[in-house]
Amino acid sequence: MSFANVHQAAMKQQSRKGRCLHFSDGLQCNEIISAHSIQKRGQLGLIAESGHVYRLNADLSTLKETGGKPLPKKIGVNRASTFPGMCKQHDNKLFSPIDDRPLAIDHHQVALYAYRSICREYFVKENASISLTEMLGHPGLISEQSHWLTGAAYGQTLGFERLKRHKLIYDGCLATNDFTGLKFIVFGSTSRCSLQASGLIFPDFDFQGRQLQDLGPETRDLDLLVFFTAPTDYGWAFVLAWHESSDLSCQRFIYSLAKSGRDGGKIEDMLLRFSLACCENHAIRISWWDSLPTGAKNQAIDFMAVMADPTLGVRPDYLATGCEGLADWSFDNVRDVR
Repeated sequence: MSFANVHQAAMKQQSRKGRCLHFSDGLQCNEIISAHSIQKRGQLGLIAESGHVYRLNADLSTLKETGGKPLPKKIGVNRASTFPGMCKQHDNKLFSPIDDRPLAIDHHQVALYAYRSICREYFVKENASISLTEMLGHPGLISEQSHWLTGAAYGQTLGFERLKRHKLIYDGCLATNDFTGLKFIVFGSTSRCSLQASGLIFPDFDFQGRQLQDLGPETRDLDLLVFFTAPTDYGWAFVLAWHESSDLSCQRFIYSLAKSGRDGGKIEDMLLRFSLACCENHAIRISWWDSLPTGAKNQAIDFMAVMADPTLGVRPDYLATGCEGLADWSFDNVRDVR
């Protein structure tokens, strides 16, 4: 079996080891379920066609075949964006305010969407850290493979440790029902929706290419920005959210987004560019993607590759331009809750 296949098998095996990431620390948990990090009824229901969507496929074998480029893959909504990171009891009880009601300007709902994103990324990073570290002891590794694994394991472990701090912050908010430290921007739309996303990022550069924070290993605490789409009473929304402990980088990121808009940029282009480059947890409307010209698809895939392949360097200006005119949706209003 090739190194890529061994690595892929190890990652899949680890990802099947479910556990409950509820803030009660797994107390009184019942059966672990495949929880949706992107809502099945709400978010996925807005874009599914014949019960299917496209999702990003960025496993090692795909990246090897495409020269480091991820590709959208058709998947049924029952399997899209799922991860075994919550028990049935806690998932049903905790997330009912967002699973049973459309998004409003509600701090509790925003906290739950953000927490779901954080739990999924926590699950993914912890799995990657464990499986990559275990693979370092695999017999027959050549020097190049061992070097790659060492770097990859260190990077995933570092990312996981950084994310732990933020999960604890949101754990505390939800456990005490105190959301006073939560800040967010809601971009509302009544138009057709063709992309759903749920993700997070330690903001590195803004829309003008200015550095927001140093992601190097010597920086212990990093600011975190969470983003997601959600159904609303009037259509859907794209939300950027953060805790006040991440104010420094996130406020500067928002100011940069506003500046690009004042300078003539379209918010639809900027948020699509940001979503493709900074999130690998997508669900994409099949007919929208299939209708894009080849050049537009290639441009979108290039942005998806920014975070999908850790061996690629990130340009400071990666959010400055690109994907202009690809989005088939528009935003009608903005609510700023800071």
